[in-house]
Amino acid sequence: MLSISDFLHVFVPMFVVIDPFASLALFFSLTSHMNPENVKKTINESVIYGFVILIFFTFAGIYVLEFFGISIQALEIAGGLLMLFVGIEMVREGDKPRSTKKGEQVEEEIGDVGIVPLATPMLAGPGAISLVIILMETYSWVLVVISLVIVFAIVYLFFLFSSKLFNIIGLKGSRAFTRILGLLVAAFAIQYILNGTGGWIIHIL
Repeated sequence: MLSISDFLHVFVPMFVVIDPFASLALFFSLTSHMNPENVKKTINESVIYGFVILIFFTFAGIYVLEFFGISIQALEIAGGLLMLFVGIEMVREGDKPRSTKKGEQVEEEIGDVGIVPLATPMLAGPGAISLVIILMETYSWVLVVISLVIVFAIVYLFFLFSSKLFNIIGLKGSRAFTRILGLLVAAFAIQYILNGTGGWIIHIL
């Protein structure tokens, strides 16, 4: 039986790692010079490709690890370290690492913006990929998929109403939310590192 507690244990870390608030700021900066048709195209590309990438690793990630001889404990430690770096950067800068391209350059490269940097590494970055594989080891795939669908639905709505939301939240508000989420990302990262280290110690004993 699926419980609310298990759902929250999957949804909350997924939400804070994907971080729609930071994605909103980047999306707005990259699309502010685009016409409505290109903005809609960028929304669809970023959400669809980001979702597909994470769904792929949700179901195939463990087999990729087995093929390369990587243990889940190693992934927890490596994924935790990656998430920790992202979390620290979010707390320090109030933002995720991102492209510094100007709006005019983005306009010329409209075909690439939805996929890079929005779909990956912004939405489906190393931290999110590691997270879905780790979650699949503990929780039902149904919970992971439902959480992904909900998170990406939120991202889609954020992007769709980006102008209105950004006017309400503002740059400072977006950075404040991102710093708070960055602290949670860092905490989750430390927990995954501890889990991976503990699992590795038990494995070798």
